[in-house]
Amino acid sequence: MTNPFRLRWLQGWTFQVVLMEGHVQVEAHGFGIRLRTAVMPGESPQAAADRLVLSEDRRRRAMHNAWLRGQDMAQPAGVTPTKESAPASNSLVVVGQAHRQRVA
Repeated sequence: MTNPFRLRWLQGWTFQVVLMEGHVQVEAHGFGIRLRTAVMPGESPQAAADRLVLSEDRRRRAMHNAWLRGQDMAQPAGVTPTKESAPASNSLVVVGQAHRQRVA
């Protein structure tokens, strides 16, 4: 296996095995974001990469669906939405996100 590596079923993503804080981790780069997850005992780097992208895809789909549901609800005047913090997951870490500029 080379480092960085790709998985043919995950087009647009590049993965790299890194040793960080004494643990083997897989770092994913793709679509303007960088994610990292620990490799679980008995798990291959390819399986960890697949799990990482799958969990990010599920998270983004859930956020999109929640946004769509929120578009249907009318908010009362003078009420501002509050930001609730979700419990942190120690298996998924968003490392960085590139900001893209829109060209008009």
